[in-house]
Amino acid sequence: MTRPRLALVTGAGGGIGLGVARMLRERGYRIVAVDISDAAAASAAERIGGSAIPVACDASDRAQVAALADRIRGEWSAELDVLVCNAGIIVPGTVAESSPDALTLQLDVMLGFPVQLINAAVPAFVARGNGHVLATVSMGGILSLPGSAVYSAAKSGLRAFLTALSAELAGSGVAVSGIYPSAVDTAMLRHEARHGGSMLNFLGTVFTVDDVVKGYERALRTRRLEVYLPYIDSVTSRLAHFWPGASNRLLPVLDRLGKRGHAKYLARIDAEG
Repeated sequence: MTRPRLALVTGAGGGIGLGVARMLRERGYRIVAVDISDAAAASAAERIGGSAIPVACDASDRAQVAALADRIRGEWSAELDVLVCNAGIIVPGTVAESSPDALTLQLDVMLGFPVQLINAAVPAFVARGNGHVLATVSMGGILSLPGSAVYSAAKSGLRAFLTALSAELAGSGVAVSGIYPSAVDTAMLRHEARHGGSMLNFLGTVFTVDDVVKGYERALRTRRLEVYLPYIDSVTSRLAHFWPGASNRLLPVLDRLGKRGHAKYLARIDAEG
């Protein structure tokens, strides 16, 4: 009898998570659709189809995260083949004007949550000699975003975690991949555009969810540690990362360029209603 294959996707209710979940369903996986509430998870499972399993988990609630991790270790350990850590949140604002709760929320959702789920999934993956850990990271984890400093910190920390994990799992048969898009046209980016998000988001092309899903498909196929969208942005971002002081001196110029892209993007989404 063929062993059922599960793929767990966090933030499965919309945007990138929904797109990736549907792609994995088409590849023959049954999806564990994780979202913040019962209603959101049920809606996600219905939209994904294929008998998707709805699971509510508030990524900022440690008890709920622990309960989900326990299900990964126990109930799904024999069938889970793919773990997609995609849930994200951003609260635009400088560090000085941000509340402690807003800072903690972003760190919990985009760093603490994936670390706990990956910790739960990896032992069974290693024991079987296969499995794939994937995460939506962001170019903001390489090139720090003023006005979204904690978002960048969480994504940068996730990148470091995935890199170290990949080294730990070398030769085990378990793959680790981070997907690094620049700006993606999602509800989160639209919120940023209208509520003081970093202008650096709008320096280049704004990608679609389908573009990111293709990045995930490439990661599944190649099992590469890092997949960038677009690759050229990754080159400039990684170079800038080596000289943060020099990069900061360029920020006024980059900010002006970003404002042009922001104005165009805002005009487009406002026209769409």
